[in-house]
Amino acid sequence: MQKPVRWHLTALLATVLLSACATQGQHMDTMKLGELKPGVSTIDDAERLLGQPQSVSRHPDGTTTLGYSFSSVQTDGKSMIPIVGGLIGKGTTSSVEYTGVNFDKAGRYTSYSSYQHQ
Repeated sequence: MQKPVRWHLTALLATVLLSACATQGQHMDTMKLGELKPGVSTIDDAERLLGQPQSVSRHPDGTTTLGYSFSSVQTDGKSMIPIVGGLIGKGTTSSVEYTGVNFDKAGRYTSYSSYQHQ
């Protein structure tokens, strides 16, 4: 194998191996939230429909919020190539999604709030 071809294959392999992605949590299917009925659906109903929440917050006023979150971090492997990485790579990108599903004192669904940041 010629030396320049070997170098290119080594650089390509390094790029593939250095690409990184990390995720935590699960994406929220907001269409499922439409199946919850205000004043009727319970916390158990929401957990059956949406899965186990990442957090449960019980507020001083007796209300409850189920928290569902997802985060993702990706690093473009080309960014890690010495000297030229900053010019040809896309660097690191991240995104965060959070949905809070709210319940009244009796444990009945009231509303939800959701945000996404990239």
